[in-house]
Formats: sequence, C-alpha cells, structure tokens
Amino acid sequence: MVGRAPQRRADPDLRRVRPVPSDPVPCAASFLLVPVLSGDQPVDLTELVRTRMSVHYATGRADVPVLSVAVPSAVQLPNSVLCDRLPGRSLTAYDGTLHDGRGRWRVARWWTPPRPHGLRAPHGGCDELPLRPHELVGRGPGLTPSGDDVLAGALVAAYAVGHPRLPRWRDDTLRALQRRRTTAVSHALLLHAADGWAVPQLADFVEAVCSGGDVERSWARLRAVGHSSGEALAEGALTVLAPALVRSAA
Repeated sequence: MVGRAPQRRADPDLRRVRPVPSDPVPCAASFLLVPVLSGDQPVDLTELVRTRMSVHYATGRADVPVLSVAVPSAVQLPNSVLCDRLPGRSLTAYDGTLHDGRGRWRVARWWTPPRPHGLRAPHGGCDELPLRPHELVGRGPGLTPSGDDVLAGALVAAYAVGHPRLPRWRDDTLRALQRRRTTAVSHALLLHAADGWAVPQLADFVEAVCSGGDVERSWARLRAVGHSSGEALAEGALTVLAPALVRSAA
C-alpha cells in the first residue's frame, strides 16, 4: 500500500501576514471623498485616532485631509465612509475600495452631506456680533475642541443664510488653522464647515431656527452629539442666526 504523502503544516508566520480572502464589506461614502476613493492610483491612509465607533485616517491631501470610517450609529461627519465593520490600522484606498491587508471595503453608494443654504435668519440674525476664529481654533480638549465646534456651527449657519461676513470669517479661519494647533480631525471638519457642510443634527437645527420648525426637537437631537459638541455647535449657529439670544444667555 502506498503511504500518504506527509502533510505540510502551514507556517504560522506566513499565515499571519498573508491576506485573508473575504467578500468586500459594502459601504456608503460621502461624495466629498471622491478625490480620495476614486483615483486610479493607490492612496495610503494613516490612522490618526480610533474610537469605539469610528476610525479617522490622514489622506495627505489639502482639500480632504481626513477620511473617517464609522458605523451607521455614529455621528455622520461630512467626510465619512459608513459601514458595519471598522478596518484596521493600515488602509489603502483605490478605485472605490479600501484595503487593510486582511479585508476589503467597497463603496456601494455615494451620499451627499447636508449643506443648508438659501435660508433667512430670524429677526436680529445679522447684526454686529463679532466672530474671532483666531480666538476659537484649538480652544478646549477633545477630538473636536469646543472652540472649533463653536466656529464650525457659526460657519455653517453663515453659509446657510448667505451672511455678508462669511468670506472674511472663512479667510480668518484658514489663517487661524495655519497658526494655531488643533486636532487633525477638527481641522478637517472646520475646512468642510467653511464650505457649509455639516453633520445632520446641526443642519436640522439651523433649518428649524430659520424656518420656524420644531426647534426644541432639533435642539434635543443636536445636544446629543458628543459630550459637549452639540451644545457648542448650537452656540456657534445662534451667534450668527440669533445673537440677541446669545447675549441674553451670557
């Protein structure tokens, strides 16, 4: 009888580094990320910070400096890829796909972040309340410091109502980001806010304040964003839309 050929044992080291084949995880990606995700050349992404529900990666680009991957229950940032499973530390973007060496994430759908515009501020919304980006950028602790959140809320609200001071506030914000230190994630979100892009809770709040909608309900949803981000975003929006309320609360 012919004996069986000896079976070769898999080298554990090779098994560890060899990619594990799997079906791609379907994702929904913000269209702001098209320059990062749809190129014909691979883009290596560097992990900046990881939370329980999201991972944030540096892209090396000035226009979209951070790509965030998050589960659907996380706060939907304007620069997010939404999927059910978070990737690992090393990530490469190429042709609508993300790879971490062990798995793949494929963009199945593109979505557009909220960007409220064409609204009218309520009475007293456009008077001379100063906004000083150089005093706000980087102020406070956390992934998005409270000063940055206030500024982001103000920029989104200013874009929404076509505030005449928006061009100056935008320029001042860009200069402040060059001179003052803040987190990479917050830096990216301020760039998007300067162009009017917002998280859904902030967009709903701005629209409710301007249109006489259910402000109490939208305020409750916004307040639930982060530990204190929601309140700071609301403060910034009201600084532009209803400065008399901000003064009376001060």
